[in-house]
Amino acid sequence: MNSPEMMSDPSRAWSVYTPTDSAPWDMARVAHLHRRAGFRAPWHVLKRDLAEGPETSIRRLIEGEDAGRFETEMDGMAARFAASGNLKRLQGTWLYRMIFTPHPLRERMTLFWHDHFATSNAKVNNPTLMRRQNDLLRKHALGRFSTLLTEIARDPAMLIWLDCVANRRAHPNENYAREVMELFALGRGAYSETDVQEAARAFTGAFIQDDRFHEVAIQHDDGPKTILGQTGPFRGDDVARILLEQPACAIFLSRKLFAHFISEVDEPSDALLAPLAESYRSSGYDTAVPVGMILRSQLFHDPSVRRRRVSSPVEFTVGTVRALEVLSPTVSPDALADATVQMGQGLFAPPSVAGWDGGTGWINTTTSIARTNFILGLVADTARFRPEVLPKKYENQDIAGFYVDLLVQDALDESVRQRLRGTPAEVATLVLTAPEYQLA
Repeated sequence: MNSPEMMSDPSRAWSVYTPTDSAPWDMARVAHLHRRAGFRAPWHVLKRDLAEGPETSIRRLIEGEDAGRFETEMDGMAARFAASGNLKRLQGTWLYRMIFTPHPLRERMTLFWHDHFATSNAKVNNPTLMRRQNDLLRKHALGRFSTLLTEIARDPAMLIWLDCVANRRAHPNENYAREVMELFALGRGAYSETDVQEAARAFTGAFIQDDRFHEVAIQHDDGPKTILGQTGPFRGDDVARILLEQPACAIFLSRKLFAHFISEVDEPSDALLAPLAESYRSSGYDTAVPVGMILRSQLFHDPSVRRRRVSSPVEFTVGTVRALEVLSPTVSPDALADATVQMGQGLFAPPSVAGWDGGTGWINTTTSIARTNFILGLVADTARFRPEVLPKKYENQDIAGFYVDLLVQDALDESVRQRLRGTPAEVATLVLTAPEYQLA
């Protein structure tokens, strides 16, 4: 698969997309925006954004819409299920939030950071702490990474996950110091073992007691440390500052944002990432800035970058429910949680500190069957979804054409479209199980 031609020209790639006769703001571009910046969208939202244009649509995604009591109710529900120890119901509650949220980009970025700061309840064994971490990620999802990086170092779930519940000056624990450099801020090759050892000293005095973070002054090593060329009596917060000052940090994070929003099969050069990284760094690591730059760019809206990502199980499941408007009644939270686990992505349970492998790793014989079974179950559940009703709701008589335009747009050539025959349920199933529908 050839890389998009525009990737060789950073100034062109990051220039703002403006609709033209040769690159119109059409349904394919609107749907692409919602696949990448949200979890797909129902027909009326696609039509609204088609009429209102790219800037209004992108700004609405970044800012979100009026949540009313929604967030308060979801926070309360998550807290209750976490306190009960019911991890499956906590997973289902987050999936519900993704389905019904008026701010899908924020939930998508919360999921992005959940993978970035991967922490699993398999070891933490405390759904309440997992819920608190989830709240932290959501609070800063489109805010300042600098604040998030500082606060995650005090997060009980993270420190339990990394065996850092008692970091004593006599025996500094290197686990968090290593992971914050390798996985959270810089990437491999951008630091030395000495940097890890010195940073570990800066984090001494950090303890988790009664599920809360505490700093125990007597256990902190207050001597001078040298970390990435800087020397001083550093503490944990100083480590975050030093990491953020490294040129490698903004490049590392921009590379991950590129893979998430543009392509996971094309390797961007440092030259291509440089303008994105500079926007991130100069904004004080305000995540909304590079995300907005990506979503407004010529590169993002170029047809060559469509479907260069495999939809994760959460994206696939939530996006399907949202697009088909299976909302009242919707799928039960336990069924949603079970479906994503069977497809290979259990929320609050990434396989390692490196998160999920993603990409083509989402697709194998077992997970493909799970995806198909989810679709078959959804289409067969006439109490929740009737395939013949949705096109009629929008006064569309061409059932096959409607499901193609709603779900895959330009991914199917005309010859394939012509072969879509059968009952509304059969047509919907054919589109929803097509290889093209697995891609974002």
